[in-house]
Amino acid sequence: MRAPARLESSDFVYRFVDTAFGWSVVLQVAWTFSRPPDRKALSEMAARLADGPLNRRLVTPRVPLARPYWTQSTVRPGVIVDEGATESPNEWLNAELDTVPLNAEAGRCWQLRGVATDTGGFVLSLCALHLVADGKTLVSAASSARDSAPLQQPQQFGHASMLGSDLEDAARQFVSAGLGICRAAVAVARGSGAAGNVDVVKKAPLHERAPLARPVWATVTVDRQDWEVVAKRHGGTANSLFVAVVSGLLRTSGYAPLGQTVKVGIPVSQRVDGDSRGNATAGVSVYLTEEPVAGGDLGGIRSACKRAFAALSAGRRPAFVHLQPLLQLLPARLVATAASAGSGMPDAVVSNLGNFPAELAEIGDEIATSVFFRGIAQHVDPSLPFRFGDGVQSWLLEVGDDVSFSVAAFDETHFGDDAVLRDLLAGELAGWGVPHRIS
Repeated sequence: MRAPARLESSDFVYRFVDTAFGWSVVLQVAWTFSRPPDRKALSEMAARLADGPLNRRLVTPRVPLARPYWTQSTVRPGVIVDEGATESPNEWLNAELDTVPLNAEAGRCWQLRGVATDTGGFVLSLCALHLVADGKTLVSAASSARDSAPLQQPQQFGHASMLGSDLEDAARQFVSAGLGICRAAVAVARGSGAAGNVDVVKKAPLHERAPLARPVWATVTVDRQDWEVVAKRHGGTANSLFVAVVSGLLRTSGYAPLGQTVKVGIPVSQRVDGDSRGNATAGVSVYLTEEPVAGGDLGGIRSACKRAFAALSAGRRPAFVHLQPLLQLLPARLVATAASAGSGMPDAVVSNLGNFPAELAEIGDEIATSVFFRGIAQHVDPSLPFRFGDGVQSWLLEVGDDVSFSVAAFDETHFGDDAVLRDLLAGELAGWGVPHRIS
């Protein structure tokens, strides 16, 4: 009997924030329709999702220090369609993202839910725990749920076989922790554990800048050809334009004027064919001081991103990445104290989930007017000093001929409400000459 899939280092942060802070990091794919899809098509989509990679249950091992492992969930959620209609699709989607009741240990890792709109349309949400899937996996699961798929039988493991597996994994964790300490030491010695002599902008504590602990939102849709033409015109790529537009919000909002360095985090997929990991993403950091300027040259951002990607490909990682196996062995309270004492949180996170076929927008015979992606941490307590996210975070999705990206802004002193964020974002896009729709 093969060994079960266990939590990987790339899953650690999502398990840690749950254990340490009580947060659930939840991702969402959202569709908006001008007419409701057929209920049968929605039910079939839910049934296929129940046969796919999202429908798992996390099991706590009996041996201390062994990692939790995944088994197929026997819970088979159906689609939920609310009664009545909503007057505000965005508020409904926000509420679903904020409150969807997911629990990995109970085998409820995802939920498909929709509601009609008072204008005759429909909005649909697919939420999942980040612990079970990264963004690319979630969108791929949604896309695959449109097609018939063979049933996957629930994976079961006997107590005797799991005891041996747990003991083996606990020993392996000790070895990984020791090797990680050595690799971290090498990274520090080589200078890859820091950003060099970068003076990152000093800010007030985040809980003072974000007392409500609640982000504001904006979503943009752009024609893909327009996006690529603008990027090329300014000497960049579609991805470097994305970095420029989102990080530009930090400049125009006053969060970090030009001349102050901002740290931009860029998740990079490391998934390969046949990869069954829930999260297969690494992150790189890019530091910008004199960029971006709307309508300027994207060459500097493009070069900085290229250097960061090359370092990742060469295996040059910050020291803390190598220490993750060790952190998994330490008490959550100790790790939380160490993490909150640092200032390593990016000012902006820009996640490009990539290109997906136009069929992702089709549910039954209906084609969505927009498809977009978002994420958030539930249960952030505003009375405590801990926060999820600092300046802005954004997720870009290409579906057919459309590019869409959602932006969440966390610093309430510079992004007071949705309208402020949308005005700033519209200004950035206008500065680059990008035709767009924004909501």
